[in-house]
Amino acid sequence: MSSKQLFLEPMTAGMILDRSFRLYVQNFALMIGLTAIVQVPILILTVGAPLLRGTSEILAVIAGLIGLIGVLLSLLIVTPLVTGAATKAVSERFLGNEITALTALKFAWGYVGTLLLIQLVVGLIVFVGLMLCLVPGILWMLSYSIVAPVAVLENSSDRGEIRQRSWELVSGNRGKVFAVVFVVVLVQILLGGSGSLIIQLFFGPGSVMGEALGGLFSGIAGLLTYPLQAIAVTLIYYDLRIRKEGFDLEMLSRAIDSSPTTT
Repeated sequence: MSSKQLFLEPMTAGMILDRSFRLYVQNFALMIGLTAIVQVPILILTVGAPLLRGTSEILAVIAGLIGLIGVLLSLLIVTPLVTGAATKAVSERFLGNEITALTALKFAWGYVGTLLLIQLVVGLIVFVGLMLCLVPGILWMLSYSIVAPVAVLENSSDRGEIRQRSWELVSGNRGKVFAVVFVVVLVQILLGGSGSLIIQLFFGPGSVMGEALGGLFSGIAGLLTYPLQAIAVTLIYYDLRIRKEGFDLEMLSRAIDSSPTTT
C-alpha cells in the first residue's frame, strides 16, 4: 500500500481500522520500540512494587512510593511522549520516509508539555461532562479525540486553539470517530483487562504474586496496544482533513518539514 493510496481518498470507519491494523503490523518493531523505550522502566517499577510489599513493612512503604512514582511518570511523561512520538512516526511512514524510535521520541520531547496540559484539560472537561449526564462527556471526548495530532502535526501550542480545531474537524463525523475508538478500546480491554483478571482469579485475592503478574500482563498488553490507538487517532485526523480541506501529501510534507526540531 503506497502512501498516496492512504491519503488521497476519504476513509470509512472500516477502512481506518483496517489500515490502522496493517500499519501497526508493517511497522511493529518501530511502534513497539518507541513505546518500550519509555514504558519498560515504568513497568519494572509497577511490577516490582507488589513484590517488595510482601517482604517487610519498610519495604512496603518503599514499594508504595515506587508504585506512585511509576504512575506519576506514566501520566506526566510517558503518555504524552509516546503519543507525540507515535504521531510523528506514523506521519513519516505515510510519507514513505524512514524514522527510528529514538528520532521520533526526540521530536516528541518538544511537545510533552503541550500534550500533557491539553490532555489534562480535555480529561477534566470530559469528566465534568460524564458527571453531568454521561452523554455530554461522550460527545466532548469524541470532539477532542484528535487534539494530539493537531498539536504535533500543526505545530500548535495554544490549548484553546487546539481544542477548537479538533472540535471543528470532528464536527459531523462523531459517529465514525466513535466506531473507530470503540473497536480500539475494546481490543485494549480484551487483551489487557481479561488476562489480568484471569491471573488474579487463579492466584486468589490478596496474592502478591497474582498482583505482580497481573500488573506485568496489563503492562505488556498496554505496551502492545497503545501504538494501535495512536495510529487510529492519527488516521482519523488525516481522514477529516482530506474530507474537509482537500488535504494531500504535499501539504503534509510541508507541515512536517516546517515543524521545529529538538536538539
